[in-house]
Amino acid sequence: MRSARHLRPAAKILLLAPLALFGALAIGCGGSPTAPQRDEIFYLHSTGIIDRNYSWETYFKPLDQAQNERLPRIVGVGVLSGDVRLGRPIDWYIRSADYTPQHRFISYQSPRQFLFSIYERVDHPEDTWTEVLRRYEADVDEQGSQILSARVPFATANTQARAYTLKTRVPSRPEYQNFAHEVLIRSDHRLLLVQIVHSENIEATSDEMVAAIKSMIVY
Repeated sequence: MRSARHLRPAAKILLLAPLALFGALAIGCGGSPTAPQRDEIFYLHSTGIIDRNYSWETYFKPLDQAQNERLPRIVGVGVLSGDVRLGRPIDWYIRSADYTPQHRFISYQSPRQFLFSIYERVDHPEDTWTEVLRRYEADVDEQGSQILSARVPFATANTQARAYTLKTRVPSRPEYQNFAHEVLIRSDHRLLLVQIVHSENIEATSDEMVAAIKSMIVY
């Protein structure tokens, strides 16, 4: 198991993904936005999805989008206690979540057969990219995964990010290899790890995956 400092999901080996997933992501730089005022958000669910006494999302209307020929209807939400905003397909559902300090994450299941998870890392936000990436790469190596593609730069709505493609050997009979994309995202105040777990053929879902990452606003 990894230490809390190096948070990376336990589900990391459940993945199949081609190397080209992030080819459609535009490279760029993000700024630091002002967090929405309290009256701009409200609970999307009247009761919690996992815990009936808690809601893991808030509604964030500015990121709503109508359905089009490439994407299902998108609903804007705030997650991780409002520290992250993203536009996600309305038919995603929350598979698991935990907002315990230093262990915060939320994981979605798409009906189109992939998982989309956001994990908060606890690297210091003033660490350099080099320090963050070296620490992450050492963590991956410790887990026995092989890095196939590393440090691919792109941007979310307001942050810089780096993408990785990983291969992990899964002991079984017969033995097989799993692949994953993991994306390190940083704002002025926090670092996140986005993980996408999906089948080998993503032709029908890559637009949906990329759009969700590119929409992310991190405070």
